[in-house]
Amino acid sequence: MGLLSNILWAFQRKGYSSIEDFNKEITDYQTLILKEKASWEPYKTVIDAPEINVFYEAWIKGKEDIADNETIIGDEDDVFSEDNSDYGMFQVEFSARLKAGNGINFTALDLLYQLQNQVSQKDLGDHIFFEGLTPNDAGQEENDTPTFSMNLGS
Repeated sequence: MGLLSNILWAFQRKGYSSIEDFNKEITDYQTLILKEKASWEPYKTVIDAPEINVFYEAWIKGKEDIADNETIIGDEDDVFSEDNSDYGMFQVEFSARLKAGNGINFTALDLLYQLQNQVSQKDLGDHIFFEGLTPNDAGQEENDTPTFSMNLGS
């Protein structure tokens, strides 16, 4: 069972400027779907590290859709080859570097807020439902930065 796999969320093509507004939306979403079984604990520490890397896949139009805190996985020429294009979009695997809002550790709210904003300008295809994070030792970089794969479902 992955980290936050008990939290339900559908990623949207919408960025949030207020973490409080996002917390209200995710709280309402948990209650709408899970009713009395909702267990959203926004201020619970879920990762005790100041920075993490998160791997995920998305569809983008080109290099201009890569955020400053993202790197693509794989050879850039292969990734953006016309052979890999589908209606002008490219399926890309990303590594995104996230920094804890408090500089020390990630709460459930901080982590999900950052993930939502990270993918808000990307096309996730049919895979918009958050299904947790899985620790990923293969991607661990220097300084032992924890690395996770984001699980998305349809």
